[in-house]
Amino acid sequence: MDFYSGLAPYYDLIFPYDPVQESFLNHVLNPSSEWAGGIRDGKNPVQPNSFLDIGCATGTVLSMFTERFKRLVGIDLNERLLQLAAEKMYPGESGKVELLNGDMTALESLFPEDEFSFITCLGNTLVHLTDPGSVTGFLTQVGNILETEGVFVFQILNYDRIIAREIRGLPVILHDDVSFERYYSLPGPDGLISFDTILEDGEKELELQSSTLLNPLKKDKLLEMLHGSGFSHVSFYGDFTGSPWSPESFLTIGVCER
Repeated sequence: MDFYSGLAPYYDLIFPYDPVQESFLNHVLNPSSEWAGGIRDGKNPVQPNSFLDIGCATGTVLSMFTERFKRLVGIDLNERLLQLAAEKMYPGESGKVELLNGDMTALESLFPEDEFSFITCLGNTLVHLTDPGSVTGFLTQVGNILETEGVFVFQILNYDRIIAREIRGLPVILHDDVSFERYYSLPGPDGLISFDTILEDGEKELELQSSTLLNPLKKDKLLEMLHGSGFSHVSFYGDFTGSPWSPESFLTIGVCER
């Protein structure tokens, strides 16, 4: 069993629904100067045509917006996570929600140009692209399948902070007998870092370990790649309350427009 299939039953416990995240995304979709973050002030609301969530996992973000969009698509590499996402959708939503087992680097083989009005890639998914040129290629494909006035939102950890402060681990996530530990290596000669995780369930006497390489993308490099991929306007935030990004922010969130 691969790590994410083993993690699947615990996924929503470790990464639960976040109402602050939902509020942030709602303000991206429906700009309002009254909100503290001032996200996309003066811009038109995103059209309720179609929404793509890349790395959708158990479908939590998709389920937030099933009433707003006419069509919703989630894509993920793990079939077990997609099965849980399907169970999360309400009866009657299956006609407009599509869950695909697919590779985020092959978007243009799955979707035509100008297909989506809103695209998200959250949960630190982007940094799993470690091959040279894969991030730029991915961002270019996102831009191509996004409608002209569409919006793309991504979220990763703030690797400017992690690397500058040589942070070697994140806080342990604890829920009753379940713990989830996360550790980082320092960047290697290729610039990649090793991300090691340990999931323990004391009641079931279960332990799952995983190690994977990540591409610790920094904000300035991301901005360069986004502009090179055809995004004309990018705003960065440090959390889902809409706080401006700083080198000490915990997250790097980008709101991107063509």
